[in-house]
Amino acid sequence: MTAGAQDYWDAQAASLTFTHPLNRDWLAGLPKAARILDYGCGYGRTLAELAAAGWANAVGVDFSAAMIARGRAAQPALDLRHVRGLPLAEPDGAFGAVILFAVLNTIPGDGDQRALMAELRRLTRPGGLIYVSDYLLQTDARNLARYEAGAARHGVYGVWDRDDGGVFRHHTPAALDALMDGFELIAEAEIATATLSGAPVTAIQRLARRD
Repeated sequence: MTAGAQDYWDAQAASLTFTHPLNRDWLAGLPKAARILDYGCGYGRTLAELAAAGWANAVGVDFSAAMIARGRAAQPALDLRHVRGLPLAEPDGAFGAVILFAVLNTIPGDGDQRALMAELRRLTRPGGLIYVSDYLLQTDARNLARYEAGAARHGVYGVWDRDDGGVFRHHTPAALDALMDGFELIAEAEIATATLSGAPVTAIQRLARRD
């Protein structure tokens, strides 16, 4: 995480609404007392859903101090923590489940993505779950043009630039396969959701178990 990335998300914190839906049925077998990590929790929307469904032992972390401040103001009962980078101050296997919603798309670099997933594998207990929701490569003309321009600028197809200065990444299923090495896929679904600007977009959700 760079200072520029933190500044970007801090500046956006008050206005953003996140939309990736939580499929509670996928977590039905997870004990209510299980410790859950919501990495990149933003203002705590998904963490609040988990708490409302009875999973009260959940922790949300984000590197945007403004996002965490927004969440604490709206939901003071949630365990929301500002973190500055990896690794997290938690022991190996500290969590029975990890939530990773619309986070990989905010990390354009291969090395940074791999480092995050390695840390999440460390933090997930053997047999624990990871629930990933993120964006696939889109097929519309607007996004295809973005990918071409992004490949020329960043050297990676699927990385693209928002007009407000944000840098994002969409993925192929194969790229997600590589990132989720060490987890056994349990369930997968493509879903219709919306981008930060409200445009319709296709996302993919995956539930997997740590080896």
